[in-house]
Amino acid sequence: MELAHLVATFGGVPYVAPTVGIDVQEDVDLQVDGLVRRILGGACEYAVFMTGPGVYLLMAKAEKLGVQREVVERLNRLAVVARSHKPQKVLEQNGVRVSLVPSDNTAEGIAAEMVKLDLQGKRVAILWHGAPAVILRQELERRGAEVFEAQAYHYSPALEKSGAEVLVALGFQSVPPEHQKVLQLIRDVLRGAVHVMTFTSPPSARNLFRMAEEHGMQEDFCRQLNSNVLVVAVGPPTRRTIEEHGVSVDVMPEIYKLGPMVRAITEYFAHPLPSQKKPLLAGIQPGREGDSHG
Repeated sequence: MELAHLVATFGGVPYVAPTVGIDVQEDVDLQVDGLVRRILGGACEYAVFMTGPGVYLLMAKAEKLGVQREVVERLNRLAVVARSHKPQKVLEQNGVRVSLVPSDNTAEGIAAEMVKLDLQGKRVAILWHGAPAVILRQELERRGAEVFEAQAYHYSPALEKSGAEVLVALGFQSVPPEHQKVLQLIRDVLRGAVHVMTFTSPPSARNLFRMAEEHGMQEDFCRQLNSNVLVVAVGPPTRRTIEEHGVSVDVMPEIYKLGPMVRAITEYFAHPLPSQKKPLLAGIQPGREGDSHG
């Protein structure tokens, strides 16, 4: 709901239609278990945490095993990297010191910062979100690091009970994906009722286009997005996913976060360029309508 609040703050009308949830299944639980044991065994010099829920799941597993204090002590002997301020906050709430928070919170951005470090022969543990990106491991290994990866949860078309419990524990207000609500969003786009579409993650984009395809609306949906909807991506991975479906991205912030993304939308309307497309938007007041999606 953070994005919906930002849109409303800037004078827009949020249209909330999430397309992705999270699910904690046995396979990822075992991966987190393995990471806990690796940390306890002193088998890494660097630890990278991609999300707050991932940190929560790690600490919950350590608590269940009765080793949370030992895990925190071990982590404080390492160089700990947090993808953004959200995992940093959860780490620090658990007493873990964070050494690095990259300004570019994509996998590419993390890799660019970490390759400046002494990685030759070093062991790096990465706790991923629901969609690991191979580029980070490849770049670290290219610099001589040994990389161990674990996944904290799966992305899901629904917000499963296991995932909802994690979000509630972290104090997040979440709206679960609803098939009919997402389908109605697609129909509203087709009839011209949505003027701005924001995408905040690759999985949310993939799920939306997949649903349009399943209902025989993908071609018209993509045509409408390209012609009459301002398409906004929070960062490069999300942009690539949108473009893979034949849709052009009109706005992407220089800083890949929600606040800068919403500001970039308002700047688009406040300072239009002759090359800007979207003729339908010409008569709309800046920021009057937006979509909080993903």
